[in-house]
Amino acid sequence: MTIKMVRGCICDSLCIDGKEEIDMTDEERQVVLNTILERLKPQDLNYVLQVLVKTFGDYVCDDSPCETCGDYVETYTWELGN
Repeated sequence: MTIKMVRGCICDSLCIDGKEEIDMTDEERQVVLNTILERLKPQDLNYVLQVLVKTFGDYVCDDSPCETCGDYVETYTWELGN
């Protein structure tokens, strides 16, 4: 399986084995998801969670920076339910 993303100008594209994701059926998408999940290792969980929670989570940021370091504290929360 080859996943290819092209970005820029009017050339945006996201293809799996040469087929645009937008043109895939839900069944085809499920096969892609299953294939990706089969290849992930347990040690990949941290990276995957960071990407997913930023994409799908709710975002909250402090109004003012830390007085010591200047960072803003950001929180992402992704409620998956039961």
